[in-house]
Amino acid sequence: MTNEQRFFVECVKRGIKNQKVDFVPEGLDYKTLFNLCTAHSMSVVVLKAVENVKEKLFPPFLRVLEMAIQHEVRLDIQSEYDINTVLTAFEKNGIKHMPLKGYHLKKIYPSTDMRFATDCDVLIDVDQIKKVRKLVKELSLQTKRHDEHHDIVFYPTTRTFFELHKTIFVGPLEKYFGVQNKGFDRAELKEGYNYFYQMNKEVFYISILGHSAYHFAESAGVGIRHLTDIYLYRKTFELDEKYLNAELEKCGLLQFKNQFEKVANYLFDDAEADEFTKKLAEHILESDILSNEQKKSASDVASNAGDDGENAHKKTVWKKIFLPTEQMKFAFPVLKKAIWLLPFCHVYRWIKVIFTRPKSISKIKRMQEVSQSELDYMKEIRSGLGINHL
Repeated sequence: MTNEQRFFVECVKRGIKNQKVDFVPEGLDYKTLFNLCTAHSMSVVVLKAVENVKEKLFPPFLRVLEMAIQHEVRLDIQSEYDINTVLTAFEKNGIKHMPLKGYHLKKIYPSTDMRFATDCDVLIDVDQIKKVRKLVKELSLQTKRHDEHHDIVFYPTTRTFFELHKTIFVGPLEKYFGVQNKGFDRAELKEGYNYFYQMNKEVFYISILGHSAYHFAESAGVGIRHLTDIYLYRKTFELDEKYLNAELEKCGLLQFKNQFEKVANYLFDDAEADEFTKKLAEHILESDILSNEQKKSASDVASNAGDDGENAHKKTVWKKIFLPTEQMKFAFPVLKKAIWLLPFCHVYRWIKVIFTRPKSISKIKRMQEVSQSELDYMKEIRSGLGINHL
């Protein structure tokens, strides 16, 4: 790790434990340190950790960090109000809903502003989609996008976003939770509510592990906040380990869970670590919340590489152009009854991609340019996490 990375990790470690650092290393590159804070969404955590050594920090760095945090905190307060408004409206209007991820995870940090967010993920019942969209209009929310996985809507003035999921998860948890509505089968009504659902502790933990694994596989990495979520959740709740591991085995996420917990304990509890765990820690520190395009391309190619990596680039490009049949069925439900329409759906999909998502073309070009060293590196990372199947 670099000097800046070590100090950043120490600040995060102390901050999430509601402790303070008592030293500042010499020769810090404050621009790099600031970039780490913002890229990993840890500005509030770091600022709270350095409260006792502020006079030793570079004043311009401190001012810029405090200004960024003031803005984030204002947005966070507004988003909390907006989220409560929408969820209350769902309850009053008889709409089944289950808030996911950050809505609950904020509460396990020493203070909720440490997990700043201006969006809210909510599972909805697809059978109520027309009712949901009608309510969205009544609440003066605007629609950014409707797709096969979710409706993305937002308040135009406050920029609070809502991802209204039609499935609890894609990727590793798709079969576990079911494609549509089955997420409610693994949940129960919250006490005192008629339409607000929540998962038990073990299943919720599986959902956040699946979220991290999915983004790691898709984006070639995740930021340190995924680790702080996992670390604090394990410290907050006592889980049925036998049941948890059995369920994770079904999802193909047991190795991912064990390795992510190892790297979290290495960073935040100074636990002993093997070489792969140290390499993974550095990889995460070099990522941001959703990694970067260069690593994404290498990860995509690695996901299609056999032991020798032969034809991995061609396989990856082919799969991006022609999605697997099951994914196409999800994107185009008509295929479930008329599979003969598959070629026409592929053509329609690519016409839409060309005119609405031009960046997808650039991504395919980058996949063809992935070097052997980049491919080998990402194969090692993916194999070590047990996510080659994603």
